[in-house]
Amino acid sequence: MPSYPPREMSEAERRRRAAARARRKKEIRRNRIIFAILCLALLALIVFGMVKLVGLFTKDKDSSSGSTSISSSTSISSSVDSTSEPASSPESGSASTSDAASATGTAATTGGGDADWLLTLVNNNVKLPDGWEETLEIKVADTSTGKELATVAADAFINMKNAAAAEGIDLMLCSGYRSVEYQQSLFDAEKQKWLDKGNSEEEAYNQAKTVVAVPGYSEHNSGLAADIVTPKHQNLDEAFGKTDAAKWLFEHAPEYGFILRYPENKQAITGIIYEPWHYRYVGVENAKAITASGLCLEEYLDENLQKA
Repeated sequence: MPSYPPREMSEAERRRRAAARARRKKEIRRNRIIFAILCLALLALIVFGMVKLVGLFTKDKDSSSGSTSISSSTSISSSVDSTSEPASSPESGSASTSDAASATGTAATTGGGDADWLLTLVNNNVKLPDGWEETLEIKVADTSTGKELATVAADAFINMKNAAAAEGIDLMLCSGYRSVEYQQSLFDAEKQKWLDKGNSEEEAYNQAKTVVAVPGYSEHNSGLAADIVTPKHQNLDEAFGKTDAAKWLFEHAPEYGFILRYPENKQAITGIIYEPWHYRYVGVENAKAITASGLCLEEYLDENLQKA
């Protein structure tokens, strides 16, 4: 084939082509800028939506869980809070509480007086009165653990702790006031363990309440219950009853308004096994009378209800 020399472009054509290339480059730059702006706008919209969703989730979570959460201050505290007051032992079950416990459910008084509220009964069958927490005043009772009690009980514990220290006995409050809300979280966690093992809702509920008291049915919700140990023996077991701290409490706790809430040989009535560490504040006069009678709180209230 014959070869032809390249056609020479005129000056005007070269200018047109150069102008066309410049326009294409400008359009490409403009399209890239528009694309970048659209990407940034889309990203901003996604971030805004995520922030709104997180805000709604947090708000819902706060409204369901409440404004107050109680955290344990020591390593023993976590263990104590989940196990220190079971609703009953596996052998006894919730039905083992006697008629005395139920009979005194609506009358926890001994004949009038402002101190009668200190005798309010809370057990497996008797729930904490409605509105209790709304009027409850609490304060730190033991600065070494940060645990709290109802103000009147906290003041009594502080005095008792100081008196014991003067005699060489070191008392430690390892569990005190627990809100019903916090008790619910403990109970739900225990129940979930049984659900995870394949138990039904009812079975998991019944198993959980042998380990953790049902919310509202724990004395710790009242602010008047105190689990007291000593730094040298922090385990919540019957062996604590043989320590010098426990022996001191057996003898002197009533002088400060505390009674041993779950004595030996009273499980059929209280629904709780013997707990030498668990004390309940009822006021000095009541504590001395209950201790002298040899009765547990359910029996004492039932006896006084019959007299009334």
